[in-house]
Amino acid sequence: MAITLYQFELSPYADKVRRVMRLKGVAFDTVEIPVSAPNRFKHISPTGKFPAIVADGATIVDSTDICRWLEARFPQARVAPESPRDAALATILEDWADEALYFYDLTMRNWPQNRAWFIDDLLHHQKPGFTRTLLAAVIPGALGKATRAQGLGRKSEATVVADLAAQYDALALLVADGGWLAGPRLSTADIAVRAMVNVIERAKEGRALLEARPALADWAKRVDAAAPPEGLSVTVPR
Repeated sequence: MAITLYQFELSPYADKVRRVMRLKGVAFDTVEIPVSAPNRFKHISPTGKFPAIVADGATIVDSTDICRWLEARFPQARVAPESPRDAALATILEDWADEALYFYDLTMRNWPQNRAWFIDDLLHHQKPGFTRTLLAAVIPGALGKATRAQGLGRKSEATVVADLAAQYDALALLVADGGWLAGPRLSTADIAVRAMVNVIERAKEGRALLEARPALADWAKRVDAAAPPEGLSVTVPR
């Protein structure tokens, strides 16, 4: 089966899909969506949402729906928990990662001390020139507007870090015994949460929070070993 993944490479949602496909041993090609012209791919995703995959003529949009489709079509190395309770927990944690942790990434990486390499990440595939310069100028304001509307962007930096620290403490407790987030084996909960923690690490504050929690850092390494990420080539300053 020929599978093509249409993605923004930086997106943790695309990372989630890539990790599931690598875990399952599914071959795929990628098409990078240009940040400057996503509407050119409306024929793939009329809603403008990515990632999307095209598989033998069928198109599936949204990372959660893609992962469910992959689980149904490629049952090897299952990522859906077997017990109903674990499956319910995995569903909740995946949605929490996608809808809540995501805004910690947008908020923290748009802070002045993190913004330069965040823009480098976002525009990694954009050629130098007027369009890149224009995007670099307008993106911070657009992200700030989005995070203020969501709520985190109206909080102080110290409050945002303290809020995320409390959530990381909770995650660390869930994996303190060397286990997984939702059941006795790795699942979509681990992959979705790890994809978000991975990009939050690219903010210096997020990296410090992870490194200060050995159980959570160990869990992150175990997820990466089982479902490898695809590292961006942009180097994050230490």
